[in-house]
Amino acid sequence: MSRTYGPGPWPDEAHRLPDEQPRTDPGTVHIPSVVMDGIRTHHFARGNDPGGVTAMADLIEALVTADPEPDDLVRLHDLAAEHSALSVADDLVDELLRRKPPARRVHAVGRYLAERGTRREAVKIGLVLVGACGGEQDRDLLLLLGTLEELTLFAVVALMRTQPDGRRAVYGLARRVTAWGRIHAVERLKGFDDPEVKDWLLREGFRNGIMNEYLAHIAATTGDLRSALARPDVDDALLAGAGGILSGLALGGPAEDMTDYADAVPVLHRYAELAAARPPELGRLTALLHVTAFLVSPLGEPDWPDGTRDRLRERYEALVAEPRWRELVLTHLADPDQENFTAGLWPATRLALPVTEQVIAYLRRDPLDSYAWMTLAEACTAEDTERMTRLAEDLLPLERLTGEPVDGLLSGPDYALDSALESVVDRLAGVPGSGLSLIGTALSARGLRSRRAALRSLARWPAEAVPEEAVDWVLAAAMAEPSEDLRQEMADFVRTH
Repeated sequence: MSRTYGPGPWPDEAHRLPDEQPRTDPGTVHIPSVVMDGIRTHHFARGNDPGGVTAMADLIEALVTADPEPDDLVRLHDLAAEHSALSVADDLVDELLRRKPPARRVHAVGRYLAERGTRREAVKIGLVLVGACGGEQDRDLLLLLGTLEELTLFAVVALMRTQPDGRRAVYGLARRVTAWGRIHAVERLKGFDDPEVKDWLLREGFRNGIMNEYLAHIAATTGDLRSALARPDVDDALLAGAGGILSGLALGGPAEDMTDYADAVPVLHRYAELAAARPPELGRLTALLHVTAFLVSPLGEPDWPDGTRDRLRERYEALVAEPRWRELVLTHLADPDQENFTAGLWPATRLALPVTEQVIAYLRRDPLDSYAWMTLAEACTAEDTERMTRLAEDLLPLERLTGEPVDGLLSGPDYALDSALESVVDRLAGVPGSGLSLIGTALSARGLRSRRAALRSLARWPAEAVPEEAVDWVLAAAMAEPSEDLRQEMADFVRTH
């Protein structure tokens, strides 16, 4: 892969590992193991697996202290593959330290698993062993394997343990990855006083494909955002990074946020000053709106001096109320052919701008954009809903949405249409008698949320507005419905109509 794609980041298709299992049930929520590793390290206890630790330690000890059987390495590989590396890694290292097997030979076993393993958990265990017993000679291997997001966490830990410049090595790896791998790597850079790293954190390093909120506080503090913005020569790239960091801090969530940021007040004042003096940009407006929402919200009261929050709120509200921002968004949305058209939709809704005509023009060009349909549905007045309904009937390939119903969430790009149908049908609750063809399609849709939205809309109509054929549709849907709860709701609806 490195020969094909270079040092990284690699495209999504390059991250598909040989042991990836095909998804055969679209109704099953599929959470990749890299995501589970990220969630467990950040939100739950990692768990433990003493039986797996003992079995692996026994086999490793036999491999490195006696004459191994020819199949022992294969047996170790297969055993490691059946256990979560995250659950055994730390305890396995502790157990091996207690037993004191020859480190050089343990390292050789680790290299074998890392280089030749064909299943992800076995390769992860190989990286754990390399990290426990390796050295500088393992740098290239760790960087190469760590470029796979699935393996980044284990490569990062190994780099920190084996390299004399561990954090510089992790920094090199952090630039090669973009999602959970970026999060795992950047978290090891916390407090790293390296000018190049600090500058990268502020401009780019906090960005990741999961949630920027995970890394915003690390970037702001380790990167010293306050000092960077105090310079007279703040360029546009740094200001864009600052906006992204402040957005992440304002949104809060999985990590430390604005209420934990000691320099929040001076940085917020300085960012407002810089944003006011620069030409308007969508990214800048998005940051200003996120900060304004935080300052208006009563939740998460920061420990600031009395009156500080009110003064900042008034400053940001006055800034986003300037006509230039409205003009920016409306000019952006006037061109439905531009690639990033939808980037203007959220700011438009926050500024209460009329966007119905613009979104309709865009959907005629790209009718499969579920976010645009959701925005249109939310923006529609009762008078607009009939028009939206006709548009959906004309533009959506409804025949692709019906199929065997599943009891579960449908996620991913293959199911964007299902989200679009759900958004439109849900809006029909307020317009009795409208969009019957869409409701009929939704009741026979594969997606649970679409079927539920259709029933919800019908249930909110006055009984006299529900045609008999719609009741028959619900009855037919109930007979095929796999969700017990929704099937009961359908039966109750039929009984009362």
